[in-house]
Amino acid sequence: MKFNEKLDLLMDITNTSNSNLARYISLDASYVSRLRSGARVFVRKETKEEYARSMADYFARHCPHSHQRQAIYALLEINPSSYDEDEIAESIYEWLMTDDDTYSATVGNFLDGSSNIKVSRKPPVLSHDEPVQAMLPKSDTSIFYGVDGKRQAAIEFLSEVIRHDQPQTLLLFSEEDIEWLVGDRAFVVKWAQLMTEAISRGNKIRIIHVVSRDLDEMLSAISQWLPLYMSGAIEPYFYPKKRDGVFRRTLFIAPETAAVVSSSVAPGNYESANFLFRDKQVIQTFVEEFNSYLKMCKPLMKIFTAKDREPYISTPLEFEREEANSIITTESISLLTMPEALVHALFGEFTHKERGWFLNQQRLRRENFYNQMQNYTFTEIIRLPHAESVKLGRVKIASSDMLSMYSSYYSPGQYVQHVRHIITLLETYPNFHVWIDPDPKEERPLVYAKEDVGVIVAKTSTPPIAMAINESNLTGAFWDYLRQTTGEKDHLRHEIKAETVDTLLRLIEEVEKSN
Repeated sequence: MKFNEKLDLLMDITNTSNSNLARYISLDASYVSRLRSGARVFVRKETKEEYARSMADYFARHCPHSHQRQAIYALLEINPSSYDEDEIAESIYEWLMTDDDTYSATVGNFLDGSSNIKVSRKPPVLSHDEPVQAMLPKSDTSIFYGVDGKRQAAIEFLSEVIRHDQPQTLLLFSEEDIEWLVGDRAFVVKWAQLMTEAISRGNKIRIIHVVSRDLDEMLSAISQWLPLYMSGAIEPYFYPKKRDGVFRRTLFIAPETAAVVSSSVAPGNYESANFLFRDKQVIQTFVEEFNSYLKMCKPLMKIFTAKDREPYISTPLEFEREEANSIITTESISLLTMPEALVHALFGEFTHKERGWFLNQQRLRRENFYNQMQNYTFTEIIRLPHAESVKLGRVKIASSDMLSMYSSYYSPGQYVQHVRHIITLLETYPNFHVWIDPDPKEERPLVYAKEDVGVIVAKTSTPPIAMAINESNLTGAFWDYLRQTTGEKDHLRHEIKAETVDTLLRLIEEVEKSN
C-alpha cells in the first residue's frame, strides 16, 4: 500500500476528519486532504518521518473503541496483551514508513514527462485581434479578483510585454498556491504561447522558484518551465532558508511596462485582489523589492543547451570532485565506465578543435572516478539492449547529442569493448556496482546523483538540455528515487554483482555469435 492509502485507511478506522488531524499535526486541512488522496507527497524523507510520527501518535491516542483497536491490530499484524499507546504509535509509524513508492513515482513521472519535451522552431505568434488585447484597460492601475482574475492579469501582463518595443528582463516570483497556474488547461496553453512569444522577441526571465512546495508541485513547476529553459533565456533562483508560508506574495514585473502584484494568506488565494500597475514609478518600487529578495537567493540550477557544450562538459568534473556515494543512469552506458582507448576512438573526431581539451577532461574524470571508489560507492543503472540491437548498431552512445550535436551509435565491437571494461571494473573495485534495469524505458533522461551533494538531470536526445542542481530537497528526491530503483539491497550486493557479471558475459556471447 502507498502512504496515502494507509493514511486514508487509518483515518477511516478512527473516524478522523481532515481538520482534526490537521490541527494535531500543525498542517492545513487542505494539505491533509491532498496527502490522503495522493495528490501531494512530502518533499524530504526527514519531513515525512516527522509528520508520520505525529500522525501515528494521533491515531494511537484517538482509537477509543474496541472494534477500532482490533482493526488497527489487523493492519499492523500484531496481537498485544494490552493497549499501550506509545507502543501502538511506534508500530503505526513503522507501518506508515514502509513499502511506499509514491515518492519514487513522483520523480519517475517527472523524468518520463521531461524526456518527451520538444521545442517548436517557430513560436506561436499572438494574433493582434485577440479579445484580450481589445479588452486591455487604459488606466495606470487595474484590479482583478480571485484565481480567474489572477489568470486574466497574467495574460494581460504578458500581452503588454509582447507589444513593448524593446526586450527586457522579466522578474517573476509567486509563492501562492500553484493551482492558479496549472489548474486550467486552456490557461496553461495560453500562458505557454504568450511566454514563448515574449522570449522569441528577445525578452529574458529571472525567476525565483519556491522550493518549500510539495515535491510534486515543485517538479510540476519545473516541468512547466522546461521548454522555456531550452531557450537559454531563463535564470532560476531559490530562497535557501525556511519560511512560515502563511503570508504569500506574487510579483510579476516587466520593469519598462507593467507589474502584477498580489498577496494572500495560506492555504488559499481564491478571493485575493490582483493589481496590475503601469505607472513607472510604482513599478520601480516592486523592482527594488524583487531585487532585495533576490540578493538573499541562490541559483537553483545551471542550465545547458546544445550551444553550451564546453560548460556542460566541464560541469561533471566539478561535480565529481565532491566526495560522496554516487548513482548514475543513462540511456545506455555512462562515459565514466568507458575505457580510455574507446573514448579516443569515439569522441576524438566529434570534438574537432576541442579534441585535446575534451580528452583531458575525460582523463581527469576517469582518474577521479577510480580514486573515489576507494572510499565511496558508485552504482550504475544499466539498460541492457537485445543482442540483435547491438549487432545492428542501434545502441546509442550516452550524451552523444550534447557532445557532438548528433546521435551516435556503438558498433558491435565497440559495445562489447565497453561491456568488457565494466566487468573488469566490477571485478577490481568492491565499491563499484551495476544494477541492470529489468524494465528499461526508451529515451529516459540521464540522472547522476551524489548523496547530499547534487544531481545532474539531462535530456540528451534532440534537442538536448541538462540541469545541474544542488538544492537539498531536489537532490534528496532524486537520490532517493535512484536508491529505490536499485532496490536498496546493500546486503545482497556481492550476490547481485556475480549475477550481473554472468548477465553481461551472456550478452557478449550472444553479440559475438555469427549470424
